[in-house]
Amino acid sequence: MFSLERYGGKGSRHSCPACGANKRFTRYVNTETGEYLAEDVGRCDRESSCGYHRKPSEYFAENHAFKPSFRSKAYREAKRPSDAVNAKQTPKTSYLERHLLIETLRDYDRNAFVQFLLGLFPFDPEAVLAAVSEYKIGTGRNGEAIFWQIDRRQHIRTGKLIAYDSKTGKRRKDRSPNWIHSTLRQAGKLPGSFELKQCFFGEHLLRDRPGLPVAIVESEKSAVIASICNEVFPDLVWLATGGKSNLNIERLRTLGYLRKIILYPDADGFGRWKDIRDTARRDGLDISISTLIERYANNADKREGCDLADFLIARQRELNDPANPDDLRDLIEERLAIIIFDGRLTEQEANAAIILPSG
Repeated sequence: MFSLERYGGKGSRHSCPACGANKRFTRYVNTETGEYLAEDVGRCDRESSCGYHRKPSEYFAENHAFKPSFRSKAYREAKRPSDAVNAKQTPKTSYLERHLLIETLRDYDRNAFVQFLLGLFPFDPEAVLAAVSEYKIGTGRNGEAIFWQIDRRQHIRTGKLIAYDSKTGKRRKDRSPNWIHSTLRQAGKLPGSFELKQCFFGEHLLRDRPGLPVAIVESEKSAVIASICNEVFPDLVWLATGGKSNLNIERLRTLGYLRKIILYPDADGFGRWKDIRDTARRDGLDISISTLIERYANNADKREGCDLADFLIARQRELNDPANPDDLRDLIEERLAIIIFDGRLTEQEANAAIILPSG
């Protein structure tokens, strides 16, 4: 059984995954074991301005999981159906029709996220528009960015709608994120039998880039921005999990055992993703983890969940300011680490391979 955690001081309240408010989010806990569910399963107490509430039933439905039984292990094993029966009962993944995506690939003058990107990279609008096109970023009815989840077979799983501030690039706290499949279901345009199984954001890019290493971040925003900074992160395919708890060994296995994988966790998720990396390595995956944010984030950054996008935005703004010198030391160090990792070069060989962007 799961219930909202009882108040036990500020330490029992968390940052809301929707509005970002600190110490306002109550998570669901297993009343038998005291363990939390996923980090985005809970309720924000800012009911009028946020109203986010994800219930355990929604989590189990979207992840095709079953509530754990609290009976004995022997009882569970005795009652466990055969693998063949389980396979027959596993629901098929549902997909959205392609025209739903195509109809959103427009109105970028109203898309606050795209407008933010154009302002962040004022000297390279072609790179921005190329990223928007590659990732199939759509525009919602109220100017939200739609981050479509398209798998490697080009099937459309769902889309996430997020409202941004066009000046700061931050999520708008007055409007909660939403899902395309949820809005369609509420409008009666999807059957109740629709079965969502999420994939990586950007996964559709893998088919045409079979030999490139994969870099994984949490937010779709970070993946898009990093892909534009290709002079710093060359020859990587950027994917996003859409949430800390969405990274697991099962999803990593879908990338294959021949690809190199680099994880770029947010400042508050390094330990969790490091454990997943260790498990994935034991499973045989060629996987590493970047310490870039972990090294440069202070305690406040970690509390706020600072991510790769924050780092890149700050550095890009320095580059845009003609009063500041082109200080790329930190970025070059990270590029050096990537070259060493990807190319299996010595540090001396990697230093010789680095090409500074012209400026």
